[in-house]
Amino acid sequence: MYSQNEATPLPPINPSRIEEQGVSIRDYLDLLFEGRKTIFIALISVLFITSIYLVLAPRTYKADALLRIDKNKALLSATLRSDANQAPAEADSPRAQREVEILRSRSVLGKVVEDLNLMVEASPSYFPVIGETLARRHDVHDGVADAWWGFSSWAWGGEKIKVANFTVPDRYLDQEFTLEALDSGRFRLLGPKGQELAEGRIGESVTADIGESIPVAIKLDAFEAHPGTHFEVVRKTSLAAIETLQKAFAVKEVSKDTDILSVELKGSDPEQLAKSVNNIANIYVNATVNWESAEAGQKLAFLESQLPVVKERLEKAEQGLSAFRQQHGAVDISAEAEILLKQAAEMETMGIQLKQKYDEQSQRLESAHPDMVATNTQIKRINGKLGALEKRIKDLPRTQQSVVSLSRDVQVNTELYTSLLNSAQEQRIAAAGSLGNSRIVDFAVTPEKPYWPKPGLMLAIASLLGLSLGSALIFMRHSLQRHDNYPALLEYQVGLPLFAAIPHSKKQRKLGRLINGGRERQAGILVSQDPLDISVESLRGLRTTLEATLASSESKVIMVSSPAPSMGKSFVSTNLAALLASIKKRVLIIDADMRNGRLHETFAVDKQPGLSDLLAGRATLGEVIVSLPDIGIDLIPRGSMVLNPSELLVLGQLEETLEQLKSFYNHVVIDSPPILGATDAAIMGKHADATFLVVKEGRYTAQELEVSFRRFQQVGIKPNGFIINDMKEGSSYYPYYGYAYNRSDMEPKNDSMLMAGYQAVGDWLGKRQAPDYLPVLDQAEETEDKVQA
Repeated sequence: MYSQNEATPLPPINPSRIEEQGVSIRDYLDLLFEGRKTIFIALISVLFITSIYLVLAPRTYKADALLRIDKNKALLSATLRSDANQAPAEADSPRAQREVEILRSRSVLGKVVEDLNLMVEASPSYFPVIGETLARRHDVHDGVADAWWGFSSWAWGGEKIKVANFTVPDRYLDQEFTLEALDSGRFRLLGPKGQELAEGRIGESVTADIGESIPVAIKLDAFEAHPGTHFEVVRKTSLAAIETLQKAFAVKEVSKDTDILSVELKGSDPEQLAKSVNNIANIYVNATVNWESAEAGQKLAFLESQLPVVKERLEKAEQGLSAFRQQHGAVDISAEAEILLKQAAEMETMGIQLKQKYDEQSQRLESAHPDMVATNTQIKRINGKLGALEKRIKDLPRTQQSVVSLSRDVQVNTELYTSLLNSAQEQRIAAAGSLGNSRIVDFAVTPEKPYWPKPGLMLAIASLLGLSLGSALIFMRHSLQRHDNYPALLEYQVGLPLFAAIPHSKKQRKLGRLINGGRERQAGILVSQDPLDISVESLRGLRTTLEATLASSESKVIMVSSPAPSMGKSFVSTNLAALLASIKKRVLIIDADMRNGRLHETFAVDKQPGLSDLLAGRATLGEVIVSLPDIGIDLIPRGSMVLNPSELLVLGQLEETLEQLKSFYNHVVIDSPPILGATDAAIMGKHADATFLVVKEGRYTAQELEVSFRRFQQVGIKPNGFIINDMKEGSSYYPYYGYAYNRSDMEPKNDSMLMAGYQAVGDWLGKRQAPDYLPVLDQAEETEDKVQA
């Protein structure tokens, strides 16, 4: 008899020729292709959620306007700034960034809130979740929509409300009041707790005393809704309304150094948005005009206050010069005195102008400001030059000194008075024609399409997210699996040859679900259900290998085990038994897992009496054998539940029973329990001619397989090899084992279509043949011939 220890060993594998396969792009692509269903499900799920969001999400609109910011206008006359400091003035730099903050200030937005009454928020009450979407789809030109399903208190589209005034006591600010539409243009006001406060009519002011110092007052300008429809009305504080507007309001420079600002406002009411943006732009432009006019007026007032003083000094200087000349007559002035007079007059004029500028700046700036310091430095320098000229004038004759001094006073005051008159006239013109430093380039228009959500962008992002999520799930699942993907390396590490690699079968997965659900009442094995399946082809290869390896023995006992449960040993043993029976072999399969065996469910038979009953002496061999003529094999189920199957195997005359069975059957296939979970497999393996370990891809490691091999060796059993089950399509070695018939190749062709094609070709060639020229094969015969081929 054939002994396991006499098995012909495989030639040794050269370790130097076994290398771990590096990760390549092909491996990643195969893994993604294997998990294409997961990717597809993730993609569809994300797209479905995104589609629901696109349908239910409230629409957000955006209105925008363009503003042009000019550089500051210098309103002082040229004479007052001719000797200003040489530092770059504020007028030479863009003001866009500063104007952005001004536009977002409470002084501007607060005016908008007051003008448009944005402190009052009024909106219809929509049906939860889908109400706003249904109302949005209703055409407003068709009037107010009828209530759906009889829910008349909800708004369904076409409702309008415009609140002219709504005031509440301070303690009721930001609390929700309810307006209920009545017939004939009337309405009812309900409090935050649902209490009725007052009734009124459109266009009339309605007040209600709620026990506070200030009553509740409301006035509606427009109200269109079916009777019973509810509206929510909230009065907010000015600060809260401004903050809400600031969050929805955005100002940005279109591009750097262009001084063109884009003013944007987002919200749900398109018409209100356009009004708000235009109001903000107009208020800002008017404010800049007012600021420019106020600045020009302030400067004009200062100049007009200085004119009488300068005029009086001019008159006194002229009178003094006239009196001196009357007393002393005409006095000749030398050329030197003439030059000193001209220089002294210029210096004194510049000094007076700088003092006026210093006084004007002191009204706006602190003394430590750089402009104030520069002006003061210039005054000191002018005073120094003027002092030097005074010393030279004192060296002149006394009569010429007096003439030069008096003439200088007249000349200085004349020039100063003339300059002040010109500057005052310029300021009057500037104040009258000031346009500010801002212009409205484009006014806001009512947006026609919503700004958000954007279906194209969101669907593109959702597609990318779905593909990324599905791929991430595949890689995560792959990284969490326990597997060794290189069989040659596994053979070398464990010392066991690989007998078969069985690909994943979709049909077997469906059969397993039916059996687990108790809905399969026929023999639920893959060979009988789908003999052309790719997994069956791999099992046929295993059958051929076993026939060649065990050809020297008359009867063969084949035991199929696994390191741990759920590896697929029952699938291998049952289908292998059926394939052995298909080549005219007498085959018996034994469900030796007396703890958790389920072959009786697979073949739809009773589990009692079975192997445990036979070994315990409660049944005979003839009583436990169940014939399965549809498959061509016999079965011994597991039998009654026992607590000590190991003792029963040792004491129950297992060897005599197998010898008796071997005398009748060509093959006895034993479906044993996992070797690492119980010792049953080790006990039965002593009486088996061949032992195989079944492992499932992604559910085992080389260490587990090695430990199982050693567990058998400890009791004197040398397993013949291992079988990889449920090999996924993305495995690196799948192409070597994934060859089988294509079902479409096995289906008979349509003879009528073949004949029609032949006749069409014959007509075209002009060689019409007889109808019985092509023989018609029977479909069953054609299929059988192809299978045999």
